[in-house]
Amino acid sequence: MTKPNEIFQGNAFGGNKKLFTIVPVQLRLSFVKHLADAQLLQLRPGDHVIVETGRGPAIAKVTAHMERRVLAADEVIQVIRKATDEDVQQADRNEDLEAQAYHFCVDRVKARDLPMKVVRAHVMQDGSRIVVYFSSDGRIDFRDLVKDLAHRFRTRIEMHQIGVRDGTRMIGGIGPCGRELCCSSFLENFAPVSIRMAKDQGLTLNPAKVSGMCGRLMCCLVYEQAVYRRMKKTLPRAGKDVMTPDGPGKVIGLDVVNQRVQVQLEDTNRRYYRADDVAQAEPTQSTIQKAPTNYIWDEETVEDEAKSVETVVRRRRSDRSKSKSDAKAKADKPKTDKPKADKPNPEADTSDKPRRRRRRRRSSKDKTDSKPKE
Repeated sequence: MTKPNEIFQGNAFGGNKKLFTIVPVQLRLSFVKHLADAQLLQLRPGDHVIVETGRGPAIAKVTAHMERRVLAADEVIQVIRKATDEDVQQADRNEDLEAQAYHFCVDRVKARDLPMKVVRAHVMQDGSRIVVYFSSDGRIDFRDLVKDLAHRFRTRIEMHQIGVRDGTRMIGGIGPCGRELCCSSFLENFAPVSIRMAKDQGLTLNPAKVSGMCGRLMCCLVYEQAVYRRMKKTLPRAGKDVMTPDGPGKVIGLDVVNQRVQVQLEDTNRRYYRADDVAQAEPTQSTIQKAPTNYIWDEETVEDEAKSVETVVRRRRSDRSKSKSDAKAKADKPKTDKPKADKPNPEADTSDKPRRRRRRRRSSKDKTDSKPKE
């Protein structure tokens, strides 16, 4: 049995996990919530703390209440201390420096004609480095740009390439729905989105209608995809023949949300019906007339077809039994020693084969000898 002190010392759970007093925090320019080890600090939502990250100390904001959880050591970051007024003022000064670095970097990119888009600049809490986020279609040689930034701000410069979605998340904005962008407000991770989702939801496949501010498919297409897929299973597929209260017809459209189907009747009228009011249609007279005219399925034809099939089956059975009996008789037949054929002698004269005449190429000496002497 695991003792309580072993849990605190990290010896429980195979030594891989430990009991932490964690608190969710959010870094500046980061929309992913991290789990931080509060240790013995008493923190509340809205407090600012200094945490240790891979790039150095950074200021973060507490987003929820503390709780006790068993986690691995690499799943949490450490809270160094509570942020003081000086730390908050330093963060404000860093924001002003970030604006200067951003505009200077944009000017240098234009001057050097680099195919890249500067998204944002981020200054670490202690001012030890400036991280420049940019987006580009390919690899960029920005060594001269880094030299310009380092000469201007006298600190370490780090260039970080991001995608168009991450760039839109950092900038923020208003979506086509009139609300703040999902990626910059509450969305932590990007889920894969495909054009198939727009088709399942019956949306117009217009890039301006299904694309977000980043130019990619809208992330909100994922939210209702599972509901549409589940509700679509109860509806007949498009192009299927159904029977309606007004007669047979073919499904030409689906209204998944209202559970209705659009049916084109035989009189070319199009009407909407509830899913409960339509059923799979049986073969109609028009469908039967589409069959080939040489097949007239009356009783006599059916009997003749059955007889011909039976005759073919009987013939195949007799052929199969005959082949088996021949194979058995051949196996029972005693083997006789056959004289071995003499191996052909390659040196023997094969007069029956036409001999290929080889034409000798005359040398220059033979040519001179063959000339008549004067």
